[in-house]
Amino acid sequence: MADDKNKRAGGAYRASKSEPKAVPARGANQGGSPAGRQQAESLGFLAMAVGILIAVNVLGHFVFTRIDATRNRAYSLADGSRRVVSELDETLTVTAYFSADLPAPFNATEVYVRNLLEEYEAASNGHMVVRFVSPDEEDEREEAEEAGIQRVAHQHIESDSVSVVEGYRGVVFEYLGNREVIAVIQPDTEGLEYSITTTIRELTGEDAPIGVLSGHEGPTASEGLQALSRMLGSYELREVSATEAIDPELRALLIIEPTTEITDAELHNIDSYVMGGGSLGIFGGAMHVDVAGGPDLPASATGSNLNTLLDGWGIHMGEGIVADTRCRNLPMVAMGMRIPVPFPPAVAVSFTDEQAEHPALFRLTDTALFFVSPIETTEVFRNFGEGAVTLIRSSAANGRDPGSWLLEGESISLRVRQGNEWMPTIEGAEDGPFSLAVALEVGNEDNDARLPSAFGEGEAAGPVRIVVVGTASMLRDEFLGPVDEIPEAELAGAMAFPLNAIDWLAQDSDMIAIRAKTIEEPQLEVPQSVTDATDEVLHAAGENDADGADAALERRNEALASWDSRKSRFRWGNTIFIPILVGLFGVVRWQMRQRKKAALKI
Repeated sequence: MADDKNKRAGGAYRASKSEPKAVPARGANQGGSPAGRQQAESLGFLAMAVGILIAVNVLGHFVFTRIDATRNRAYSLADGSRRVVSELDETLTVTAYFSADLPAPFNATEVYVRNLLEEYEAASNGHMVVRFVSPDEEDEREEAEEAGIQRVAHQHIESDSVSVVEGYRGVVFEYLGNREVIAVIQPDTEGLEYSITTTIRELTGEDAPIGVLSGHEGPTASEGLQALSRMLGSYELREVSATEAIDPELRALLIIEPTTEITDAELHNIDSYVMGGGSLGIFGGAMHVDVAGGPDLPASATGSNLNTLLDGWGIHMGEGIVADTRCRNLPMVAMGMRIPVPFPPAVAVSFTDEQAEHPALFRLTDTALFFVSPIETTEVFRNFGEGAVTLIRSSAANGRDPGSWLLEGESISLRVRQGNEWMPTIEGAEDGPFSLAVALEVGNEDNDARLPSAFGEGEAAGPVRIVVVGTASMLRDEFLGPVDEIPEAELAGAMAFPLNAIDWLAQDSDMIAIRAKTIEEPQLEVPQSVTDATDEVLHAAGENDADGADAALERRNEALASWDSRKSRFRWGNTIFIPILVGLFGVVRWQMRQRKKAALKI
């Protein structure tokens, strides 16, 4: 039996040798190592991913499709800009002059301008032609300067030296024989789209007229409102007297801080203008602050008589100045140092998403109102429903924080002082919150009511828009600084709220959306420890306590150092630790996959 088994086994062995089996190809599933299979799969997946990315980029190039994921769509044209160039009837020629050897960061500006102008050109339906010129030759430099482009000096910092490079960075727009020039493009390109769109609108159409009430010792377009004139490039500011009928073709009428009485006859003419469908914006007018009256900054009532008009619509401008613990800082000199101190008459307001839905506050996160008077509203105002909106309020009391209060008196001193010097005025004063700005829209498609005449003389013939703000400080040159020295983007941020309000009154929502892209991010909030230490320094200085002031200064410096350290930790955390965390996640994930593979049984 054993011999038979051995014979059978030997026969089987010989048979297997005589009939060799087919050997699987290397790398097939039946052969090859698991590591080799995994490597092949990874390479195949990588090749597929690269191929998809290339295909998407090629497709995007040919169909001119880009995705802009920035918060304010900084790298895409606003709909209003697209609309302006898409409605061109004739060819708009745009020539950008950029020198080739500009140092950083000015060389990057050309790339941004080129991309932005290409967006305009693509949206123009062939009616905008863009060319870039590098004025290296003498004739090209002469051409640029004759067109209005300025030659500017640029500092070039190398490892061991500083040199100056002169060059050009400006844009010329030509349409139907007319020319507009942006003589120098700033390296900070925020606001450039607004400037370009405004320039194109000025070339391609007549400026819409905006009236400014004259004759009551308030600021005018030529004196006191130069910043406003500069920022409302697509409008024509006209001085308007209310002693006669007001032109109904005005897109809006602005009353900006009158300091003398407006007569009843003038108010009747203003009311008639509104009843004809005109828009009305009132900025200040209850109180006047004499900024030229020395450091005491006295404020007094104007007696403008505006409430005779406004009361008929349920709006009343109160006398007094609102003070708020949530406020901006102003510098105060103490012991030879300029130290920022809280200034409650500069009310700082943050907006909720719900508030920012109104066009006048579109995409705004905060603003500051200096020397603002309270605005009261009555049932008449509230009966207009959703068209009656309180745009801005001061803060309410919250625990130990008194919120806001009213500074009252025949003459109110608003001089910069220590924080605790404001506090006694809270006792006996009217507490907030106070309405600081309101808007009224009546007669639109969502509200078919009609605004009644303030003097009982009928109703408005069509839709009406009204904005009332308790101050004009954000419009007046003396509060903004040297107009010619302030970059346009900075002005757009400082004046964003009143400019949006004027655009809303003029029913020009396109410019609101474009301007919103220029608004800077809100400033960092100063820690309470720094603010408290600053107050201690000022209090000790006021008491002539040198030792106390030195100790408070040391605490303030420690608080500032702690704040700087915290900001540094956040900065380095974003720069280093986040990538490290991503790397650690990858390592952990790799280890988990390795353990999973090791646990597999083949």
